[in-house]
Amino acid sequence: MRFPETAKSGTSLAFSLGLIGAIVATGWYYVILPYQKHPQRPSFTNDLKAAPAPKSLIAEMKAPVMPQPTVKPKPKPTDAKYQGKVNASIGLVFRADPSQSAKNVGGADFNTKVAVIKETPDREWLYVRNENTKEEGWVRVGNIRKD
Repeated sequence: MRFPETAKSGTSLAFSLGLIGAIVATGWYYVILPYQKHPQRPSFTNDLKAAPAPKSLIAEMKAPVMPQPTVKPKPKPTDAKYQGKVNASIGLVFRADPSQSAKNVGGADFNTKVAVIKETPDREWLYVRNENTKEEGWVRVGNIRKD
């Protein structure tokens, strides 16, 4: 006997919650959302309109086309002092100058073959060429092992 009473109260509870949900959704779509939209900007008869620039000004504003300077490639030394491999496990970054603060110009992964072209007088830096990509740059001496 208890089941039909429970079913009645459960059904009435579901109906009541559904009715409340429908009222909230209707209120949201027809009352709240219309006020969240921004109105269009009004236009008035005395508004200043942007006048087009005279054609003579446009011609003066165009800059003449400057020719691009031609970059002469550096002569690449063909003979390397010796061959080596990168022994730094994280690879190497090639630098533009023999300095830690110089900009990066390339790199090589671990165990990549490199050709050592020259070295600084203090023997701290080597100028190397990556044999795979032909990138060149300065690296520290301890990061290359001779083959």
